[in-house]
Amino acid sequence: MFHKVKTKLTFIYTCSLVLLLFSFIGILYLLISHQIYQQEIEELSAYYNKEADDFYDDFYEKDDHHKKEEDHPLKYEPEEPIFYYLYDQAGNLIYGKETNQELFRWIDNQMDIRSSDEIIKMDKGSQHFLLMKQEIGADGFVLIGKEITAQQHLIEKITWILLSLTIFFSLIFALLGYYFAGQAIKPIKRAFEKQEKFVSDASHELRTPLSIFYSSIDLLMTEEKDRLSPFGQEVLEDVKIEAQLMSKLVNDLLILARSDKNQLMLESKELNLSKLFTSIHQRFERKIPKDIAFRENIQPGILFHGDEVRIQELLYILLDNALRYTKAGEITLGLTENAGKITITVEDTGCGIAAEDLPLIFDRFYRADQMREKGGAGLGLSIAQTIVQAHGGEITVSSQLGKGSIFTVIFNQNNGSS
Repeated sequence: MFHKVKTKLTFIYTCSLVLLLFSFIGILYLLISHQIYQQEIEELSAYYNKEADDFYDDFYEKDDHHKKEEDHPLKYEPEEPIFYYLYDQAGNLIYGKETNQELFRWIDNQMDIRSSDEIIKMDKGSQHFLLMKQEIGADGFVLIGKEITAQQHLIEKITWILLSLTIFFSLIFALLGYYFAGQAIKPIKRAFEKQEKFVSDASHELRTPLSIFYSSIDLLMTEEKDRLSPFGQEVLEDVKIEAQLMSKLVNDLLILARSDKNQLMLESKELNLSKLFTSIHQRFERKIPKDIAFRENIQPGILFHGDEVRIQELLYILLDNALRYTKAGEITLGLTENAGKITITVEDTGCGIAAEDLPLIFDRFYRADQMREKGGAGLGLSIAQTIVQAHGGEITVSSQLGKGSIFTVIFNQNNGSS
């Protein structure tokens, strides 16, 4: 149990750290990308402001030259950091300087220059470009751009380094977290083991005197009954009932103590659950009040490999629980099998369980406030859960306050035979 808790704590804290670090890396990536992006835009804007007059001169000079000679000059300057293209309003190239050969033709094929946004980010294979579109009077526009491949690769490189460091330190944190979680749990584990030992030892030690006490009461009621006054007989009967309850409580505690130590032994054999449930239904039907209709939906021929005594005890707990909290209405016992799954249901129309109590009803000694007056030590459902889990099954409950509850047990036939 403590190994699972330690592993779960380590997993939760490590996942929390990883998510936090990944969030940090994501935010950092966005901030750096945005900062570099803005810096490049500012550089292009500064270039445009510096060269604006030259753009005007080049545009009108080259436009006249283009009209006369039908020429589309492009100047190739690979050493320059920034390139530009001058267009007329129809989207025809007037003049330009480019740093990557044939980039103009690629841009022309990829986008409609006239309807494009003012800021454009484009990827050409492994190359990345940032473009800015600015109007030149009413006659044309200029497309200014620069390659940002180095900056983009730098961001990606930094991101991968951060991711690698995150994974590395997460593994170290997981190992350290597992160790420190174990150290933190040690005092709790020692206290829990002492409590387990006390419950187990106390249960064993109390069984013998309780048996003697119960036998002595039986002897008194048999041999001294005529000598006792009616009040004395009533007191003796009350003492006997309390002794029975105490004996049951001790046995319940012993079952749970054995379960905690993984010492709950099962005498497994092949059971005909359909016959067993039918027999239990008939027995309960005789003692259920007339105000309650006890129905059954038992599918015939269902076999299961399990401990007959424990399965009966499970069913008694669930049926007794339903009977205790149902003053009038219906209780239905169900048993079905489908695709290797055996489903047991005990449904009642009793007082129901409040939503806030549902997650706690399988805890030991827990009873909802409205149920305290019904008696019992609050161990029945804990024992039921222990029996189900010992057979590799699962028990759940659904309930609505004032409308009743449905307890559902699911066994896997393969688990039952393990």
